[in-house]
Amino acid sequence: MTKIEILNYLELIESELTDAYNSTPDTSENSDGLYFIDSARDLVDELTINIKDNQEEPVPHEDMNREGGLMGPDGLPLNFPYHIL
Repeated sequence: MTKIEILNYLELIESELTDAYNSTPDTSENSDGLYFIDSARDLVDELTINIKDNQEEPVPHEDMNREGGLMGPDGLPLNFPYHIL
């Protein structure tokens, strides 16, 4: 697939997710479903932007363990519970 074809598919997916979001009643029973639809739409937007820009921003958690992980002000690791990763 070409980059243009992928972007067209992502546009269609985003459109379908928008339709799903707008056609789902806003009730307490559907709040989780609406959240998941909105999250998927955000992920599609992020992927579209990454493909258009053709560059990836570094994700902080990828290099975290190489630098000793996150540390608290007392110098102890923040990977609770009990140093399990």
